[in-house]
Amino acid sequence: MTTNKQEPRAYEKFSRAASRCPNKRVYICSPFRGDTVRNQHKARMYCRFAFESGCVPICPHIYYPQFLDDRIKNERTAGIRYALETMWQVRELWVFGKRISDGMRAEIELANDLEIPVKYFDENMEART
Repeated sequence: MTTNKQEPRAYEKFSRAASRCPNKRVYICSPFRGDTVRNQHKARMYCRFAFESGCVPICPHIYYPQFLDDRIKNERTAGIRYALETMWQVRELWVFGKRISDGMRAEIELANDLEIPVKYFDENMEART
């Protein structure tokens, strides 16, 4: 005897849980070059802050260095370009820290051109004006 009841799709259990998950995407903008280990650690903290603020953090400089080498010019350029392409997916850009690197400046300028709101925070995740 067969039943007409379909088994739930594998993704549906996550979709139902999604109502309890954040859905506002924010782009995390912070320095990467220099002390990359320390800067990635800070970026992870900023992502956690965004998550705890009810947002989905998008942080390309945590993801792309996993397979691109920032010391190789064409790979760094590719990473920045790929990161900029994700800007169309976000609702806000969150800038962390005092220093604005060249890559961060490109992200801020693109956000402004796309009319994406930009919010500034210090390294302790306190809002700046």
